[in-house]
Amino acid sequence: MFYSGQVTNPAIRTPSSKIRPEVLLGALAILNDEGPDGFTVRAIAQRARVAPMAIYNHFDGVNGVLEALWMEGFATLRDALSVYDHAPEDDLFNAGLAYRNFALENRGLYTVMFMHRFRNFEPSIAAVHLATQAYQTLVTHVERCQEVGRFTNERASDAAQIVWSACHGYVALELLDINMATDRDETFRRLLTTLQNGFSYGIES
Repeated sequence: MFYSGQVTNPAIRTPSSKIRPEVLLGALAILNDEGPDGFTVRAIAQRARVAPMAIYNHFDGVNGVLEALWMEGFATLRDALSVYDHAPEDDLFNAGLAYRNFALENRGLYTVMFMHRFRNFEPSIAAVHLATQAYQTLVTHVERCQEVGRFTNERASDAAQIVWSACHGYVALELLDINMATDRDETFRRLLTTLQNGFSYGIES
């Protein structure tokens, strides 16, 4: 995660080699503190203590910053979902927990990835490929479950989409503070269990 809460001393000129990470720190600080409405070159530059032109020089503008955050987010999410330590069903369950933890711990990145459409921003082919890798990680979990007799009536990609959609819906509401559960952690765990049991019910019926 980029944002550490540190602020660069404005009296010290930022070395060229540090401008890129400082800009990303500043960009995430805006997303974490203010949301996407204030996400402009001028605001990012002010947070990073650099000249606005530095953002054009190092990122080709605000879309380049968004691209870097998108790729960092999906690379981190892909790695978080890559848990293959236990039985397939347990690993899928743990991947669901990891998904929620990622969203709650990386709100700025999750905003760029899923929660807001930034005007004129289109991720590159490489960025979309990285996002596909994160999704494929979940598909792999479903395929491993199929090898032990679960999800056998579903295409792996369809089951993965259902699981992803349910997890995203829960954490999106949570990020918006629209979650009335008495115990948010336990309720999310019940959601994951209900999903797995629901697929099993479909097989038996």
